[in-house]
Amino acid sequence: MKRWKWTRGFFVVGLLLSTWAWAGQKTGIEANLSATPGMVDASVKVPELKVELKYSTADNFIGKDVYGDMERCYLQADAAAMLAKAAAVLKRIRPELSLLAYDCVRPVSVQRQMWKVVKGTKMQGYVANPNSKTGSIHNYGCAVDLTLADPQGKPLDLGTAFDFFGKAAQPRHELSLLRAGKLTEPQVANRLLLRYVMTEAGFQPISSEWWHFNCASPSQTRRKYKKVP
Repeated sequence: MKRWKWTRGFFVVGLLLSTWAWAGQKTGIEANLSATPGMVDASVKVPELKVELKYSTADNFIGKDVYGDMERCYLQADAAAMLAKAAAVLKRIRPELSLLAYDCVRPVSVQRQMWKVVKGTKMQGYVANPNSKTGSIHNYGCAVDLTLADPQGKPLDLGTAFDFFGKAAQPRHELSLLRAGKLTEPQVANRLLLRYVMTEAGFQPISSEWWHFNCASPSQTRRKYKKVP
């Protein structure tokens, strides 16, 4: 009986140790990204960056978490350095505000899930086809979706929610929507501020989403980086 107690005790201790060791290991998307050459956690270069990856929650147009363990903003090192510059520009002109990232690198496997949801619907134009020549710039870690946040970390009002599929989210319609009273001056001013700090750092905005910025053109991205599967 005494020998059994000792044996059982060693077994329990061994089980606990192996469980703790397993819990400390990274698995899934984030583990792959942390081991991908050239990919970095942007928060290391931008300590003040706030991160709330929408696709790591159910608060997105798909309605479910498709990122699993990934909760950090991974980008190409070049893009992360540019984001640090954008944060510095923002700190200089509006020190009480910070950048809040909603999406950074997006593996092609996730892009395929998104495409499956929107293909053949009115939303199709808002999601890059993963089978196209470039796919999404997010797939390379060269794009970031973000907004501005107040000192409490609350997003500023930029007129629509992230991933809003409609004209109100499109910068190309801002002036007409402002004249029509569908966007307010403070909302447009916040968008202009976000675009200013991002473009000052070298990012390229797009005309269909106020939150999306690319670190390079599609052709430059394809030449310089590889997609994250």
